[in-house]
Amino acid sequence: MQRALHEQGAEFLLVPASADFRWLTGARAHVSERLLCLVVPKSGAPACIVPTLEAEALGAECPWLERIAWDDDRDPWPLLGGRLGLERRPALLLAEGFRVGPLLALAERTRCKPAGPALELLRAVKDADELKLLATAGAHADQVVMETAEWMRAGMTEREVQRFVFDRFEELGDTDTWAIVASGPNSALPHYMTGQRRLEDGDVVVLDVGAYTEGYASDITRTFWLGTPPADAEKVYGIVDEARRAGIAAIRAGVPAEAVDRAARAVIERAGYGPSFLHRTGHGVGLEIHEPPYLVGGNQRPLAAGMTHSVEPGIYLNGRFGVRLEDIVAVEEGGARRLNDAPFVPVPQRVRG
Repeated sequence: MQRALHEQGAEFLLVPASADFRWLTGARAHVSERLLCLVVPKSGAPACIVPTLEAEALGAECPWLERIAWDDDRDPWPLLGGRLGLERRPALLLAEGFRVGPLLALAERTRCKPAGPALELLRAVKDADELKLLATAGAHADQVVMETAEWMRAGMTEREVQRFVFDRFEELGDTDTWAIVASGPNSALPHYMTGQRRLEDGDVVVLDVGAYTEGYASDITRTFWLGTPPADAEKVYGIVDEARRAGIAAIRAGVPAEAVDRAARAVIERAGYGPSFLHRTGHGVGLEIHEPPYLVGGNQRPLAAGMTHSVEPGIYLNGRFGVRLEDIVAVEEGGARRLNDAPFVPVPQRVRG
């Protein structure tokens, strides 16, 4: 990161409590209204402006990091300003996550640029330890999504199914679980907010679930149905699965991110469902569920070995049903390695109604 500061012509990187903070230090930081800020100079040792009530916990996780603690009855800004020498108007790179007040205060006093162009590229390429954790997270997601599909029945509410997902991830030791359980016409809403609708015989059910394994995320989507599905559900499922496989086949180091989106989207467009594919084909996954690289038209940034991202085409027929299938993959020199192994069959697994 210090090499990137030199390349960007900046003197300091400032990072609030965030995934960037965890990636740079290995420590978790509490997000709150109190100022907590990692200060990385272009040379020399970093330091952290930290509320006193959080300083000891931060030191336990990150003992090498200098901590500059401030009490609630003090203003932390002189501490930060003194560390930066703001009177000289040093050039700063600011990571994502600052509150508006601190952001504007810094922008008024010195030259600021977003740290994203430098920091995102560093985070996007995972090392061997990160890939191992992501593979474990993926295996947990495989297990939970299939156990959920076997367990759910007509008559249950979407919230009941969601609670089962939460409980299973918790039993596996994962944290910060989330789940979209979208049944019947709700499955046509890509980011549906799970509700109290009761599952019915004949429903298409989209399960989009994930959690964090030692800080690294899983994200998987599978589509099922209860009993006999709508007349064209099997056809739509087959098209989406073909698009998923085409997207994965297009992946290798050096390929522009948009090429993967183009490969998956072409399958759906040829089948006549182009307008019903409502979102990008994929997003990076790591310390955050959504992070670079983004697999979307217009993103010509090349993929690199070690990047991890989703491939998740979908077709959404408003008022009827939707189908989405999602795997996380790791980019390699000659292709892609799936981090999800939950099974696929020519038609969705028929869950007992």
